[in-house]
Amino acid sequence: MAKNLRKIALIYVLTVLTVLSLDLITKNLAESFLKEREISLLPFLHLVLVYNRGVAFGFLANAPDLVRIPVLFITPLIALVITFLYALRVKGVFVPMLMGMVGGGALGNFYDRVFLGHVRDFIYLSYGGLSWPAFNLADASISTAIFFLLIRELLPKAGKN
Repeated sequence: MAKNLRKIALIYVLTVLTVLSLDLITKNLAESFLKEREISLLPFLHLVLVYNRGVAFGFLANAPDLVRIPVLFITPLIALVITFLYALRVKGVFVPMLMGMVGGGALGNFYDRVFLGHVRDFIYLSYGGLSWPAFNLADASISTAIFFLLIRELLPKAGKN
């Protein structure tokens, strides 16, 4: 049992570190190459540097610091604890990897808030009159993990009626 917990913890930590590293590298690249320009990769996919002082999609960006700062600093730490504990409760490697993706994404944006005072977003999706707020690899990692967790929970389990 202890060996399995160590394996799960290792998978979680390695996933967190991978997502965190890739997130910080891509944000640094975005700052280097996108400071004064936008790059359109596809008709709907653009790279443009945006600084976000709020949480997801700019939420709370204009809230008073008394509200905004505690939420921005406490939430990622709570996310790390909860995702790690949840990863330890589940058998297999899939959920610990997904929890590590959430934890790594939370840490990546936490790093930006602590050391820069804002989060660096640079992936922008738009087509015609439709658009999605700019985001980064940390946000994509969190969203992807949550999507797969929902699919996992909503699909019928093997052997279950």
